[in-house]
Amino acid sequence: MRGYMPNPFDIFDALSELVYVSDIETHDLLYVNESTSCMIEGSWRGRKCYDALQGFDAPCDFCNNDKLTADGFFSWSRYNAQFGKHYALKDKLIDWDGRPARFEVAFDVTDDVRQKAVLENQLGLETLLVDCIMGFRRSDGFEGDLMPAFERMGRFFKADRVYIIEVYENGRMKNTTEWCAEGVESEIDELQDVPIECIERWLPHFERRDCVIIEDIEGLRSVSPAEYGILKPQGISCLVVAPIFDGDDLCGYIGVDNPEIERLDLSASFFKTVGMFLSMEVEQGKIREKLRRMSFEDSLTGVWNRNRFIEDIQQIDDEGPRDRFGVMYIDLNGLKDVNDREGHAVGDRSLVEAADILTQTFKRSSVYRLGGDEFLVLSLDKDKDTFERRVEEASRKLSARACPSAIGTHYAVEACTIDEAVKLADGRMYQDKRMFYSEAPELSRHRNMYRTAE
Repeated sequence: MRGYMPNPFDIFDALSELVYVSDIETHDLLYVNESTSCMIEGSWRGRKCYDALQGFDAPCDFCNNDKLTADGFFSWSRYNAQFGKHYALKDKLIDWDGRPARFEVAFDVTDDVRQKAVLENQLGLETLLVDCIMGFRRSDGFEGDLMPAFERMGRFFKADRVYIIEVYENGRMKNTTEWCAEGVESEIDELQDVPIECIERWLPHFERRDCVIIEDIEGLRSVSPAEYGILKPQGISCLVVAPIFDGDDLCGYIGVDNPEIERLDLSASFFKTVGMFLSMEVEQGKIREKLRRMSFEDSLTGVWNRNRFIEDIQQIDDEGPRDRFGVMYIDLNGLKDVNDREGHAVGDRSLVEAADILTQTFKRSSVYRLGGDEFLVLSLDKDKDTFERRVEEASRKLSARACPSAIGTHYAVEACTIDEAVKLADGRMYQDKRMFYSEAPELSRHRNMYRTAE
């Protein structure tokens, strides 16, 4: 019909958006549309806007009535905890029967906000994973300092704790690394000898390389009392744990206590990946240790080699001169003649026998094969009488079971460096060798060097 003007309230009631009008001064609700009325519990009439719309008993601390004008809309956004939704809001000042009033239209943007949050979380999760893995690499993985990475994980997931529990062959478990948020009590001292039976329900999941997710700890009270008895006193309400394997053997798990519930699923996929990476690091660590031992261990005799000797001496001497230690320098006399006469296999057996004698005689001391037929024993923190008795015992056994040996020793009564003591023992060994060859001129090795002048 010509000239027909629709009732604006009919238009507002037809909208899916929330629309309301409230008194600026008293906060009394003056109007709500149908969509808003359906969201409010009970009748809205005679109620304050902060009561009906927010569930508060006083004006909102984020109220922006003082910013509203009649000239245009004031745009902002807010999460409404009572309705459980995110809204984009537009407000302006209007005249309502001669008094100023707040007019608001609220657009539900919950899906957009959640989608944005998911994308941000995924991006943040990917960045966190890369940062943590790079941190593990720099700190030698499972054996290194995990705390910086654990702190980043804990803060991202807004968790109480991030930790490693190691599982041993005897069926016991031990908390070896733990990060705690501010104000959260540490549990590491309480988790040092825990029977694996307490997590028996988790083991089938671990065997499948799966995470265990507990969304509500109270559900365990009757299902798994032992598990509940371990977790409840720690103030745990929810957790995620992921296994760490050494080959096919479970060697531990990484866990996060009380992550933000909205990020529980994200934390499960994240920690599963971290657990898999740490499992690889365990394997890589064993390989690195094997390679390290190979670079430091004499392949024939099994004692330390010259590379290890150089590293040990440098490390000890960096601490400065010391006393109460002994050095024994050994050279197997006539080994070249043994090799020439009986073959290198016999000579090698002499070297192995000599190494066995030295390691058995000087227990808890360092034995090195410096090359060829030369050995060195470094005996720290031993009294002089004990050291000399062991030198005498080793010398006697070497002559009887391996081959005659030139020996030089030095015991540091006064403080000196290891390097200085080795040089003194080396010099005395050569004096002993010179005497040996002067008395056995028929032996070929260094015959001319050690022959005395006639």
